[in-house]
Parts: sequence; structure tokens; C-alpha cells
Amino acid sequence: MRRWTTGLLAALLLVLAGWVLAPAASACSCTGGTAADHALRADAVFAGRLVDRRVVDGTALHVFAVDTVYAGEVSARQGVLSPASAASCGLELAGQGLFLVFAGREDGRLAAGLCGGTTVWTPETAAELQVLTGATAPAPGTAGTDLPGGLSDAAVEAAVAVLLVAAFVGGLLLRRRVSRGGDRG
Repeated sequence: MRRWTTGLLAALLLVLAGWVLAPAASACSCTGGTAADHALRADAVFAGRLVDRRVVDGTALHVFAVDTVYAGEVSARQGVLSPASAASCGLELAGQGLFLVFAGREDGRLAAGLCGGTTVWTPETAAELQVLTGATAPAPGTAGTDLPGGLSDAAVEAAVAVLLVAAFVGGLLLRRRVSRGGDRG
């Protein structure tokens, strides 16, 4: 009986560790849309050059030097968050470009994804947006150029794994203590 209980606890620990430590599965599937469709759904639309990209724990921060604002409140140096991977619907931007960015607001910050319409700037698309929304200069200053803080996913997963191991070892020690105490009486 003792081996069966130990085996069961070990199997449970392995299942829980696999569940906690396994990476999240995700896939990105986009439906089409015109620049006008994307602009109507976005909280901010602007043209800008990518000047910096940083990735921390699966989140990418894209920082743009903004040339023209078509919609929303956008600063001259504007940060936009997205998942780091295109498989998770993160932005795929090659080079510094001049990009048309379609972003929504999440927790007070601009965020964009692969399916939101962000693309390489073209004169035709810029003209279409200007007719639809007008165009202005960005607000002076900087906004959203710091990555959000907090514990990383890896740190949380490591803490849960340590707690699971501690619970398993504690259970074994308690079981051993109880079985020894029962043998004395």
C-alpha cells in the first residue's frame, strides 16, 4: 500500500508540473479587412518609423517615431505593445520602415496585433486614411515606451513548481511520521 501511495503522489506531481510548466498553445488566424475597416475599429492610427523593439517574457514593445496621426491620441515617440511572436498574433515588422499602425487601448496603453491591420506605409493607403479620418501631427513627447512590470510568467511557473515539490516532500514526510507513530502503539 505504501508504494502504491508514493507512486500515486509521484504521478500526480508529474502531471501537475507538466500542466504548470507547459507553454501555452496559441495560433493566429486573421480575417481580411481594408484600411478603412481597421481604422474604424482602432483607438489610434498613425504612420511612424520603428526606432526600437524590446522583448520581455513574451511581450514586445515597439517604439515608433511618429510622423502623422490619423486617429486617437498619439505622441511623437509612441510605444505599442504586442505579443512577441507572430504565432501569438504579434506584430511582424521588418526593418525601420514607415508603417501604418492600427492600435487599440489595453489598460491605458496602445497595443496592436498581427490581425489589426498594421502594415507597411503606402501613399495610397495613407491617402485613403486621410480622407476617412483627417491627419494631424503627433502630440509632443513620449508615451508608452516602458514595458509593463510585474512577475514574469517564468518566475510564477518556477514558484508553483517549487511549491508542488515542497508539498510532495512534506506529504511523504508526514506519511512517514504517521506510519512510524502508528507502529509504536
